[in-house]
Order: sequence, then C-alpha cells, then structure tokens
Amino acid sequence: KKQQEKAYQDKLEAKIRQKKASSSNNYDDDEEEKLEEGMLEDEYGNAYGSSSKKKSSGDSASSSKKKRKKKKPSSSPSGSSNSLNTDGQPLFTKGGGDVRNKPPPSLADIESAVDPLRAAEAERENDKQKVNPKFADLHETGQWGGLSKWEKYGICVLTLGVIGVAVWLGIQFGGGGDGGTEGGENQNTVVQTRAPTMSPSMTPTLAPTGTGYRLTTGLAMMKVISPSIALPTNPEALKGAKTRSGSTPQMLAAEFILYDDAQKLSVRDPTFLERYALAVFYYANGGCSGDWITRTNWMDPVNATNHCGVAGGDGKWHGVFCNLQGRVTEVKMNGNYVTWKLPKEFVAFTELSTLEVSDNRMVGELPSEAISMPKLFTLLLNNNDFEGVFPFDVVKQGAASLDTLWIQENSQLSGRVPTSFC
Repeated sequence: KKQQEKAYQDKLEAKIRQKKASSSNNYDDDEEEKLEEGMLEDEYGNAYGSSSKKKSSGDSASSSKKKRKKKKPSSSPSGSSNSLNTDGQPLFTKGGGDVRNKPPPSLADIESAVDPLRAAEAERENDKQKVNPKFADLHETGQWGGLSKWEKYGICVLTLGVIGVAVWLGIQFGGGGDGGTEGGENQNTVVQTRAPTMSPSMTPTLAPTGTGYRLTTGLAMMKVISPSIALPTNPEALKGAKTRSGSTPQMLAAEFILYDDAQKLSVRDPTFLERYALAVFYYANGGCSGDWITRTNWMDPVNATNHCGVAGGDGKWHGVFCNLQGRVTEVKMNGNYVTWKLPKEFVAFTELSTLEVSDNRMVGELPSEAISMPKLFTLLLNNNDFEGVFPFDVVKQGAASLDTLWIQENSQLSGRVPTSFC
C-alpha cells in the first residue's frame, strides 16, 4: 500500500512540474507582448517602445511588429492541456487569479479517480436501500429483532382466533353441538364405538432363550421344512433316537442339533436350519452308513463345531462351502457315492448358488422346493436314478437366476423342456 501511495504522489508531482513549466512559457510570451506595446518601463522610468523610438525606427518597428506574432490563447471550450490541473479545472480563474498554489488533492481523491472499481463499490454502498432492522437481524443472526408491544398483542390475538376456529369446527363436525337437533330440543346422540380392548401389556422383552424354549421352538421350525410324519411333537421323544430302531433321518438329525451338537446354535440364528438340513442329508443319504467315499469332518464330535470351518479351513465339512456370514452357498458332492433321495430340507439353503450331486446313486422324485432356491445358479443332477416328471415351471419361477441345468442320464426322469430353458 505504501508503494502505491508513493507512486500516486510521484505521479502528482510530475504533473505539477509540467504545469509550472507550461505556465512559465506563457508568462514569457506576455512579457514580450507588453514590451512591444511600450507598457514596460526601464530603471529610469522611461517606457520602452515610446513614440520617439517609434519615429526614429520608422518602418522598421512596424515591420518587426509584423514579424512578431502575438500568441493567442486557444479558443477551445475545453482549454489547453497545459492550462488544466489534475482535476480537469483551469489554472487561472476568470478574475486572473493563479490557483496553482492550491493544496494538493488528498490520497482518497486520487484513489477514487484512479481506481474505478473502488469508486463503483462506494457508489453501490451509497445506493443501498435501508433494510428494516427486524429483517436485518434475521439476515445477520438468524433471529427476529425485538417486537413492539402492539405486535405481540397482534400475535396473541391471531393465535387465540385460530384456536377458537379449530374448537368450533371440532364441535360442529364432531357431533358435540346442538345445531343438528330439531325444534331446539336437546337430544342425546349415541355414538357407537369399537368394542373395548384389553389394557395394554407391559413393554415386550426379548424372546426367551432358555433350554425349554430352544427345544420347543427348534422342533417346530424343523417340522415346517420336514415331512410332517418324520418328527414327533414332543422334543423329549427325540432323546435316544440313535439307539432305537425305526428312527427317521429327521429324528436323528433333530436329536443331534437339539441335544448333542457342541455348537448349540440359537433358534434365531439363520444357520440353525441349514445345519439341520446338512444333518438330515448325512443320515438319509449314506453318510452315516459309511457309503460315502469322502465324509471328512461330517458329524465329527471333535470337528463338528462349525460346518463352514474355522480360520484356515480347519474343520470344514467335505463338499460344503459358505460365505463370510456362515451361510451355505455351495454343496458339491458329485462322484461321492451319495444314495437315496434328495432331502426336502434343502429348502433351508436360501443362499445356495451351486448344488452338484451328479454321478451318484440317488433315486426317487425330485422335490421342487429343494431345487428352486431363489439364488440357485448351477444345478447338476445328471447320471443318477431320479424318476418322475421334472418340475421345469416351478424351478424356473423359483430359481430365476438359474444358468446351468444338467439332468441328462436319468433314465426314469421325464418331462418336456420349455423353450425358456433353451
């Protein structure tokens, strides 16, 4: 800023020096004109250019006078550039006074003349409209300015008026007024309401997690996805199922999950029914009888704590693959000498994307719910002894993402392949 002020001052001084130089030139010209006209006197009081001198000089004076040309000021209305100051005003007034010695302009005047942006900003500030103080406070602080007494009275009256109108409308349309009675007589209006309900209960608590609740609820959930005659109604009837002849695979699996499983999954765990379906598959399809070629960690009391395996893959059941949430996504048991029917309990695998049981000795009809899971992408059932009609329509509707389907080399399996599978 100091450098800018110094520049302005230097520029001003340069202009003043230029004005002084031009004014001195004008002064010399005036002296010559006065000398020619005999208006100046010497040191003895004699006037130059007197009549005696004019006579002796004869025509030479007139000729020299003709040679001299009187300098006339410019008649331009705007004046010469040498006779104007920095403000554009003439250096000489009408009365002949010299204004060259007037005080120099201030820095603010120079800045406003030199910096048009600052001048325009100052003009905008002057042109601003005055804002109501209440609105100014709202703009600056986000709060209204102080209200006067009459403004407060007006707000109170308006609020009371709105409340009164609301009460009146409620009375008129709610049946509480007497405007609908005939003859001005008061008539009791009977308003029919709903039947009274029981008093509200206490705030609900979390579902019970005791042993009795786990056994009862767990068995009920298993009966939903299993055949109705495969499981008893009482959890106590499952005890000792392994030692009794005639126990169904579902009973053996239910006894393992509810009583013998070291993992003790909660019935609210989504893997509860998935683990039950795997146990049914083990007991129903030759795993327990030793028919499987490979059954690593299946139902092993030591390594059966997690069918998906722990960190590093230890303990994972052969052919079972899970996602990070522990949900079964793939069952690959092809070429493992799996026998008997495909369990209906596979409906519990809601995250299953791949089911491969090809090249085995599986028989019976295919349960449509066990091969139409919503995320099923690959289904390999070829080279078995499945029979009956393949449920193409149900599979297409349930497993909308199905991409690969192998059902060849099942001599007893029938059905017409729809064009939607091609």
